[in-house]
Amino acid sequence: MAISMTGFGSADVQWESWSCQVEIRSVNQRFLDIRCRLPLGFQNLEQDFKKQIKEVCTRGKIDCSVRLEKVVGEEKLKLNPERALLFNGLLGEFEELSGRKVNVEAKDLSRINIIEESKSGEPPEECQGVILESLALAIESLQQMKQREGQAMHYDIKDRLVHCDQILNTIEKLSLEEPGLYRERLQDRLAQFNDETILNPERLEQEIALLADRLDISEELLRFRTHLQHMNDILEQREIGKKAEFMMQELNREINTISSKSNQAEISKSSVEIKSQLEKIREQLQNIE
Repeated sequence: MAISMTGFGSADVQWESWSCQVEIRSVNQRFLDIRCRLPLGFQNLEQDFKKQIKEVCTRGKIDCSVRLEKVVGEEKLKLNPERALLFNGLLGEFEELSGRKVNVEAKDLSRINIIEESKSGEPPEECQGVILESLALAIESLQQMKQREGQAMHYDIKDRLVHCDQILNTIEKLSLEEPGLYRERLQDRLAQFNDETILNPERLEQEIALLADRLDISEELLRFRTHLQHMNDILEQREIGKKAEFMMQELNREINTISSKSNQAEISKSSVEIKSQLEKIREQLQNIE
């Protein structure tokens, strides 16, 4: 089944007071190119990231970004034990020396840095687990989108191949009529000469036979139909792009030969329609792995 090169996947996972968001974007490109942006301190995961992405992507430009943040609302006040003990000791000494009780308010504690905010600081090494979990979910999301788009393109290409085969049947029917049409045109031209002109029936049939041989496209029709079957087989495989591109070249080569051999306007018109369908298929294949 065809898989699209274009896709997007994301995941957001929380662990304790940390939140990890992973986004993966994939766009068309002939070869595979993976670029990762990881948080400071976790660049060692890049090779692991690329390895996992390669399992679902064979072509395309892949951008993967990771954002690791402290969960909003987790900032809390805490007591600085060391400064609190120091201040308590000094307060006791002052009261003993002065002989009076000292009243302390909350604002006084903040001024001497006994109460402080709990800062997020650097993410701990344990965040590696939540990063890899987010990556796995984002890759799964990416793969699902690539498969959905690939399936839509798969059906579109199959329909166009069927249409090409139908047009080819019309071309084959028209090609079988060509020798008879040539005979009629030749007889009409000879009839315009003097009635005394002696027509050699054997020579006439020889000329018609020679022309029929030159106009014969049975081999091209057979090869074109064989290529169509190969295209249908390729569409059922995991990797499609490069094989299908080669087969499209062969299909175009055969229809060009068919068009050049024919003297009929209808065959030329039908050949142009097939070329149009092949071009649309080629455009679709550029977005398939």
